[in-house]
Formats: sequence, structure tokens, C-alpha cells
Amino acid sequence: MSNSSSASKSSKIGIPDNGEDLAFFMGEKCSVEGAVLDVDGAARIDGQFSGKLRAVHLIVGEKGHVAGDISSETADIMGSVEDTLVLSGKLTIREAGRIEGQITYGSLEAHEGAQLVGQINTQGRATRTEGTSSLSNLRSAISQSARDTGSAPKPAESSSPAGDDDSES
Repeated sequence: MSNSSSASKSSKIGIPDNGEDLAFFMGEKCSVEGAVLDVDGAARIDGQFSGKLRAVHLIVGEKGHVAGDISSETADIMGSVEDTLVLSGKLTIREAGRIEGQITYGSLEAHEGAQLVGQINTQGRATRTEGTSSLSNLRSAISQSARDTGSAPKPAESSSPAGDDDSES
């Protein structure tokens, strides 16, 4: 009987059919406040979630909003996240994505138009951004942080610092 395939799909009612293997899905018309959610797998939030959330992989859909204490190995953000986001691996933030608060990640993929606002931490280093940070502003902050730590060569300066032996008048 060909119903075995549809029976399998019926256990995932409401989950977008885009090939994602999700352990948890919250639709656009759902709203949860003050919850503690621990997902051993991928979680997709297309609605409004507020509370504590831990997942192996977090996906926030375009209309999704997640607020609170969020931790995951990886995340793909198309909607908005606020408060605290801690990732041990890759953070992907899409064009319409916005993250505001304390952000910690292992690696970053930011699409043009993505917004990161707040304190950004990566591999033990912190960068404070003021206002809204676009991709170009984020690149500048990362470059400045690399220069400050000596991990990248500093660009030549137009004037020598005071006390430099080569700058005698």
C-alpha cells in the first residue's frame, strides 16, 4: 500500500517539506513564552519563542522570533534573535536575519543585509558594536580586532608615531 510513505509524512504535519530532518518545529501561528526547551537534534522556530532553548542545530525562519537564553552547536537565522545566543560552531545569518544581544560563535557566515547588534564574541575575543552592524561594518570590526591582536599585519600609517627614530625633523 502506498500509504506507508504518507503515514510517515503525517507524523510531521506542519513541518515545511524542504528536506530538513527536524526534531522540533514551531509554526508561524504559535507563540510560547517562558518555556525551557531542550532539543536533541534540529529545531526550527517560525513563530514566537521566549525562554531557554538548547538544540543541536537551530533554524529561525523569516517570520520567527526567538528571545532568551539560546545555545546550540550551529544556527541558521533568517528571522530575529535577541538576548543571548551561544554557539560552539557556525552561525549563518541570512539577508533578513537580525541578532541583538550577546552573540558568541565559532565561525560566521553573514549575508549582505544581515544585522548583528551588541557584544560579539568569537573564540574568546569580544568586539563591541554600536548601533546596527551591517556585513561591511562587521568585516571592519573583525579586521580591527585582528590588527589589535597582531594576527594580521597593520596597514602603513600616514604619519609616524611620536618618539620614532625615523621621524626626526
